[in-house]
Amino acid sequence: MQPDRRYPADVGNVRVSKRFVIGSAALLVGGSFVSLGGVLYYVVQDLRATRATLAKLHEQGEQQREEIDELKSELLTVGDRLLSVRELEREARQQLRERLEAELAKQAEGEREGVQRKLARLEGEVQGLLQAAQEHAKLLAASKQDASVEVRYRELMSPTVRVQSKTEVGSGSILWSRKTGRRGALSYVLTAWHIVADAFEGDDEPTLEVDFYSGGTMLRTERAKVVARHEGLDLAVLEVRGYHVYPTKARIPARSALPSIPIFSKVYAIGCPLGYSPLPTSGELTSKDKELDGNQYWMINAPTIFGNSGGGIYLADSRTMIGVLSRISAYKNMIDVAVPHMGLVTPMDQVYEWLDSTRYGFIYRDRLEELANTAQKPAAKPAEGKALPASSANKPR
Repeated sequence: MQPDRRYPADVGNVRVSKRFVIGSAALLVGGSFVSLGGVLYYVVQDLRATRATLAKLHEQGEQQREEIDELKSELLTVGDRLLSVRELEREARQQLRERLEAELAKQAEGEREGVQRKLARLEGEVQGLLQAAQEHAKLLAASKQDASVEVRYRELMSPTVRVQSKTEVGSGSILWSRKTGRRGALSYVLTAWHIVADAFEGDDEPTLEVDFYSGGTMLRTERAKVVARHEGLDLAVLEVRGYHVYPTKARIPARSALPSIPIFSKVYAIGCPLGYSPLPTSGELTSKDKELDGNQYWMINAPTIFGNSGGGIYLADSRTMIGVLSRISAYKNMIDVAVPHMGLVTPMDQVYEWLDSTRYGFIYRDRLEELANTAQKPAAKPAEGKALPASSANKPR
């Protein structure tokens, strides 16, 4: 049996009529409009509140704008006042400057004469100071001269010793002096061979006496022995073993300086003439090529006499020892007549060459090294000497 299509179909055995559907739709639409009306109401209220707030803010902005305009006006007024103050300050400074200039001009005019008097007085004082400075310069030059004399005395006289043999008295020069161990001391003296030669007669190792000086006063006498000799060059080295170091030793030149020493150079001869304490005489270098008995000598015209033999000959400007006085010339007429201004000198280059052939070459090499080191350093108080190095193979023990 076919269903009747004029009636609504069964849905879950519930019949839905067209009226019910229309009513339900009307209710839904009505509820929606009510909800929408509520929402619109609240939106309108918010818009009204916002409009009131904007109106209030606009009113406040107007008030602030009026306040800003007032502040601008006040700032303009303050700026005008500042300009006025600056102008007043500028005018006040200008007036003050003019017053000061006027006051200074008055003072200058009133004090010109006083200044002139002061200048005249100062000029007199300056002249007095100049005179005092000139006197001071003279005194200083004199003191320097005295100091130079003291230096010459110390560097020329103090290294000189008196050598006493059996029958001869001569001179010598200290070249090397140092401590050995804790209490001992060792010194080497350069002298002339003929001064000590007579002591060897009948004695293989004779004992000699050496007198040491300081400031013109004899310090002590010490025993010495000959450790090296060259009869042809008339040279000898004396060794003194004791307890005293002699810091003032002879200044000696480098080998390279000897050839350039010219004739007419001023020299000092330092020795013990006739057995006196050390005395200086001055003269000049007169020759560098005097040949005698196969040896080459230098000659000086500084007065020398018996007892000067073995003493040092020094350049006056540098106070360096350039040779050892060996002998003086003599004129034979019945008897020998000494010519004291014709002294024969063994030059130091021959002394160095001879010492290098012995075991005592160190005494001049050490001294040259010591002088070179002293020249590179500020002047200092002379040392009491250093211990003899144990590693020196060619030095005496």
